[in-house]
Amino acid sequence: MQTPALAPLPARVSVILTCSNAAAYVGEAIESVLVQSRPCDELIVVDDGSDDTSAQVIQGFGAALTCVRQESLGVAAARNRGVLQARGDIVAFLDAEDLWPADSLATRLACLDAHPGLDYAFGWVEPFFSPDIPEPVRAAIGDAGLILPGRVAGSLLVRRRVFESVGLFNNSFRVGEALEWITRANAAGFRSRDVGAIVLRRRLHGTESGAHAQQAQHDYQRILRTTIGRSRLTAGRAYA
Repeated sequence: MQTPALAPLPARVSVILTCSNAAAYVGEAIESVLVQSRPCDELIVVDDGSDDTSAQVIQGFGAALTCVRQESLGVAAARNRGVLQARGDIVAFLDAEDLWPADSLATRLACLDAHPGLDYAFGWVEPFFSPDIPEPVRAAIGDAGLILPGRVAGSLLVRRRVFESVGLFNNSFRVGEALEWITRANAAGFRSRDVGAIVLRRRLHGTESGAHAQQAQHDYQRILRTTIGRSRLTAGRAYA
């Protein structure tokens, strides 16, 4: 008599939420994770050296999450701390300033379930003005921006095995760490798919400094140079 095959265990999803002096927003971000139509199996909040009241807000959620505190090392290091601690075989990310629609996890997980050969899924990003943004800043920005597919950390759902092969986020990037990681994953041949739905609401809160913008430009230029270098190397191998 043949023994019936056991049904595969459902995927365990770990969510890593990073926070740095975001006391005004982190509670709302945590709530958006906890009310997902497909609940996560683990929520890890990494507090990256906050010196405001972020820690008190996070601790107010009690056993609903695991809080990890580290000195201020940057968002890449905070994400990496979460990945190393996570127990799930699928990993998602969220910044403390941003929000997930209620079906964000379910939509991306359904994509991975439907396509077992995929390594990560991503979706669309909807920018929105934070209610506390000063009116002059809002007027200067104009439109919040278009809803577009976004290969940013908060829109990704990644099989853990990709990190085991590609490596973690590059700690030397203060801004473009997710895009740099994605270029490495794509260059290594890992496959992704756009789920075609909004999975992330990105907050515009008008507190970005000139130094932050300058760092972003520097990081993105580094990514571009690295990507071009990889493309040339690949082309050279292809025609060798």
